[in-house]
Amino acid sequence: MELNDLINRIHKLIEAKEIKTISQAQMAKRIGVQHRTYVEYSRGKNKPLAMKALLNMLNELDDDEIVKVVREWNKQKNIF
Repeated sequence: MELNDLINRIHKLIEAKEIKTISQAQMAKRIGVQHRTYVEYSRGKNKPLAMKALLNMLNELDDDEIVKVVREWNKQKNIF
């Protein structure tokens, strides 16, 4: 699976969870990137190495550890 496929899949999962359509512009704002950047991510034109590295690192963890890391990140991002 390519990085853009994963981004698009996660976008659809979030839409299903919230039972509403979320535009690319809205998703870009949520994740803190420019709309154009998000479009490039979803089309596979921009493949940030940091994002790939992070996914590879998360892949080394158990599911519970991944959830813990993501929840800790979520707490931290709300502080800044």
